[in-house]
Amino acid sequence: RAAKMLVDDMQALGPVRLRDVDESQALLVNLAKDLAAKGEIMLSDKKGEDELIY
Repeated sequence: RAAKMLVDDMQALGPVRLRDVDESQALLVNLAKDLAAKGEIMLSDKKGEDELIY
């Protein structure tokens, strides 16, 4: 359900500038790295080998 809501939101936005997309993506990457440094989330550099399901 969340994925459908995200797709709907993206479609409602229409075209956006590439610069804005790049800035937003960099912000999210930095946020994820900060959370990982605090131990609040775990980031894996391997694909599929460290999958955890709770």
